Amino acid sequence: MGNILNKMIIFVGTSGILLFEFTPHTGIVVMAVAITISGLLEYFNSERVTKGLFIVYLILSTLYPQFVFFLPLIVYDLLRTKIEILTLIALIPCVLHFDEFSSGTIGVLIVICFIVYLLKVRATNENKLRENYINQRDNLTELSISLEEKINELVIKQDIEVNLATLNERNRIAREIHDNVGHLLSSSILQIGAIMAVSKEESTVKSLEVVKETLNEGMNSIRKSVHDLHDHSIDLYSEINKIFKNFTFCKATLNYEITGEMPAKAKYAIIAIIKEALSNVMKHSNADYVTISLYEHPKLFKLIIYDNGKKKGDVENFKGMGLESIKQRVGSLNGIINIDQSKGFRIFISFMKP
Repeated sequence: MGNILNKMIIFVGTSGILLFEFTPHTGIVVMAVAITISGLLEYFNSERVTKGLFIVYLILSTLYPQFVFFLPLIVYDLLRTKIEILTLIALIPCVLHFDEFSSGTIGVLIVICFIVYLLKVRATNENKLRENYINQRDNLTELSISLEEKINELVIKQDIEVNLATLNERNRIAREIHDNVGHLLSSSILQIGAIMAVSKEESTVKSLEVVKETLNEGMNSIRKSVHDLHDHSIDLYSEINKIFKNFTFCKATLNYEITGEMPAKAKYAIIAIIKEALSNVMKHSNADYVTISLYEHPKLFKLIIYDNGKKKGDVENFKGMGLESIKQRVGSLNGIINIDQSKGFRIFISFMKP
């Protein structure tokens, strides 16, 4: 928009001088040619096109003095390119037709040329400011995105730490119940059994049987509670990382995108499947890269185990590779397993959420 306004200022000034020196009929033709060439220069914005159109207009200015008046308009477009040195050639038509113009006209043309230079400098500065603004805006946007990512990473890390602390506390409570309360109840049940064995009164034995039954029910309840606490305290991500630390056969990458709670049965199955799959890689593959991906979808969990090695024989005949064990574990989750050998070896497992 700034360039168009600058061109309009130049065009109005040069048109006034042209119409003062020549007839309106001749001036309109020259104005039409100048507007056309200037418009083409603005549209194509190419050095080759700019150079060609400038030479055409230079020839016209050499042949017809009327075209000299709009040289500043054409030169303005040339000054915005890397070939601005060619503007010096525009002096040739001015020198050739110098005697045909009055001193006042020449003076006004010189002033217009000076204005053209000032407008060019202003346009250049505006472009630099615009580029700086765009660069700063892009840098700020990138910085903002980077900060948001770091904040999200910190929040996720904090959530993981809180989750680990919760799981550790559950483990501690389960151990306390098992070691203290469980042992006390077991000891009480054994003591009551011993008293019942030596007691001769039936009423006392019956009362002790009621007490023993109550203690047995309490013991079973505590066992169930401890078992549930232990199951929920399994951190799947940490367990898989432990497996990865012990896996040194080749490079291994984990993509873990589980945010919700997974049943304990599924956790145990996934841990066993990953152990079996990595064991198969070490025993039966020449892979140098393994990827394990665990994803959560609204209705299901998905586990993908991939290695880039090659194995001999048919997948269905790999009885010694532990695939049957993997299939059985997937079956216990009512899941689906697919095996692909087209590019490397890929095990695709999916099972529904409870």
